[in-house]
Amino acid sequence: MSTTSGRKAIVHLIDDDAAIRASTELLFKTAGIDVQVYSSGIEFLSDLNPDEIRCLVIDVSMSGINGIDLLDRLRRSGIMAPAIFTGYANTPNVREAAARTGAAILIKPYRPEELITRVKNALDKEPN
Repeated sequence: MSTTSGRKAIVHLIDDDAAIRASTELLFKTAGIDVQVYSSGIEFLSDLNPDEIRCLVIDVSMSGINGIDLLDRLRRSGIMAPAIFTGYANTPNVREAAARTGAAILIKPYRPEELITRVKNALDKEPN
């Protein structure tokens, strides 16, 4: 998948659950979406290349740095790529963080096609 500017669409998946990472990576690849996976926010930050980020899929509940803190940190550094929070609960703090950062929320377990649709929509809306 390419964006309208011709850049490669790269989704960054940050989730500390190995099974979810593996199945979601396969899902994205099957849908023709280039994906890079990370087991933690710390791992993602250590490999950060802002020019490659087109969309972020971030687990809310991770050890070390949680998804909310990770996205807050990215926003403060000027990274405004579309983001989707994933998690097992839609709590007030997740809703507030989503509103503050412009992230969408997708509750686990979600339908695979719903994630793909949301990611494709985010990539389509990405500014040039």
